[in-house]
Amino acid sequence: MPADSGFDYEASCRRVCGVYRREPVDHIPIISPLLGTVGAGGDIDSAHFGDWRDEERFRRVARLVQRHCDLKPPYNRVACPRVFEPQGYQRFLEAPQEYVETLPPEKVSDIRTRHTSVLHTPKGDLRWTYEVDKGILTHWDMEKTVKCLEDVDKLLSVPCRFKPPASSEFDAFRQHRAAMGRNAVGGAGINSMVAMLVGVMDYELVLEWMATEPEAIQRLADAWLERVGERVDFLLKQGVGPFWHFNGVERAAPPMMGPRQWERWVVPYDGEIMRRIKAADPEARIHVHCHGKARTLIDSFVAMGVDSIDPVEPPPQGDVDIAEVKRRYDGKMVFFGNIEFLDMETRQPDEIEELVRAAIESSGKRNIALMPSAGPHERPSDLMLANAERYIEAGLKYGAG
Repeated sequence: MPADSGFDYEASCRRVCGVYRREPVDHIPIISPLLGTVGAGGDIDSAHFGDWRDEERFRRVARLVQRHCDLKPPYNRVACPRVFEPQGYQRFLEAPQEYVETLPPEKVSDIRTRHTSVLHTPKGDLRWTYEVDKGILTHWDMEKTVKCLEDVDKLLSVPCRFKPPASSEFDAFRQHRAAMGRNAVGGAGINSMVAMLVGVMDYELVLEWMATEPEAIQRLADAWLERVGERVDFLLKQGVGPFWHFNGVERAAPPMMGPRQWERWVVPYDGEIMRRIKAADPEARIHVHCHGKARTLIDSFVAMGVDSIDPVEPPPQGDVDIAEVKRRYDGKMVFFGNIEFLDMETRQPDEIEELVRAAIESSGKRNIALMPSAGPHERPSDLMLANAERYIEAGLKYGAG
């Protein structure tokens, strides 16, 4: 982080951790309205992207983000060595890279590029293909790894021997965590078990097999628990933490799955990893990212040891009344939200200011960090950028302690 950015790393860490401890802070944490593109700190002017992020209108707001917004934990100022394989959403279920072949990118149109990876298994090849459009910061899966029951056999036939980094590679991380003490914000991310399922196969097939082929789902889930558990146990022994971010569990949220599926496919898997984390590290804080209708899940999250969730979306995208949950779970849960990205794209700045004020002040200025449900993945409109600026201004105005 450049010295002239105006960002105070240690103050942001105190602010974020203070909210978890229910301590007075100078203002509530404000998470970037440009989530996924620009975060707190950094130096946007030293970067060149070759797309809309180079435009001055975007960079002007990005400078405000980097100066005034806060870190979203886990944030590793000192790098933590990788223990999970690089394929997002565990699309090859942590298969070692020696079995993975990445094919040359294929240009399929003036703006679109296709990427294909092949997993060479003892029982035959599996493919994962996705496509990316120029100037759009996401990708679209075109072919998933598992398409039939035979593919499950192929995927699970790969020998998965975990080869951990040397303990000495974590020395710098451990030293920084110790130096930050109770205000440390580093840690690691975990891909939820159901997110892995949707990573390796189409969502519709996951839902179908939960009803018709539960044994196949069970085999994949048990392999996830074994492989993720081994890596998490190792990270805990290296002093990684205190923050742990679980991603993608919204795939099991209503209405796509009901309470029985939640109890079968989330609690024994994500919940078991969470239990290990809390048992091994009394300072651990568990954060869950869960879009959609999350209100009925909060009691289960609390029981599993979750300390905070995002993005606590309001109706109609979600079902969370921020005033009600702040009041009911005061001292039990911190809520990162509850500003809807669609509102950031379509409402006027004065309306955004009122939404920010309500999120902060409803039921008191406690157990909340201001955060949008998403950030722009493509060139934002002038209105969205104006709303992003007002969001920051309002967060500072109403969130002051």
